[in-house]
Amino acid sequence: MLRTSLKITAALLVALTLAFTAQQEQKSPVPTELPKDWRDWTHIKTGVIYSEKHPLFEAFGGVHHIYANKIATEAYKKAHNEKAKKMFPDGSVIVFVLYEAKDEGGMFVAGNKKVVAIMVKDSKKYSATGGWGWQAWTPEGKPLVKDAEEQCFTCHKPMRENDYVFSDWLP
Repeated sequence: MLRTSLKITAALLVALTLAFTAQQEQKSPVPTELPKDWRDWTHIKTGVIYSEKHPLFEAFGGVHHIYANKIATEAYKKAHNEKAKKMFPDGSVIVFVLYEAKDEGGMFVAGNKKVVAIMVKDSKKYSATGGWGWQAWTPEGKPLVKDAEEQCFTCHKPMRENDYVFSDWLP
C-alpha cells in the first residue's frame, strides 16, 4: 500500500512539474490567421513614416494603411464623434499594412509590402496584453510575433487610455 501511495505521489509530482514547466514556457497567445476579407474592411487611416526623425523609422518606415472590421470601425467612429477615448469591444479586429515608401516623381506611393499585422480584441484570451492579441506576417506569410508582450504590447502600453490603439479614424 505504501508503495502504491508513493507511485501515485510521484506521478502527481511529475504531472504538476510538467504542467508548471509548460505554463512557464508558454508566452501570451497570438492570433494565427489573418481574416481573408480584411481588404474589404473600412479604411481607417493612411500614414507615412518617411524620415529618420521619427523614432520608429527603422522598424516601421514606409506607407501605413489601417483597416478595421465593422465592430472596430464603430468604436473608432464613436470615439471620433464624441471626442472621447477609444474603447474597443471584444470582436474588434484591426489590420495594419506596411509598404515601402516609394518616391514617384515627388509623390510617396506604396512600394513593396513589408508586413501585415493584426490586433484582435478578446479581453479573456489576451488578458495579459490589455485584451489584445497581436500577430504580424512577412509578405510571404511567415508569422513574426512569438512574444506579444515583448514585441507589441510594450510599445502600445503608452496608449492605455485609448485601449492601446495608436490610430484614429479620419472621416
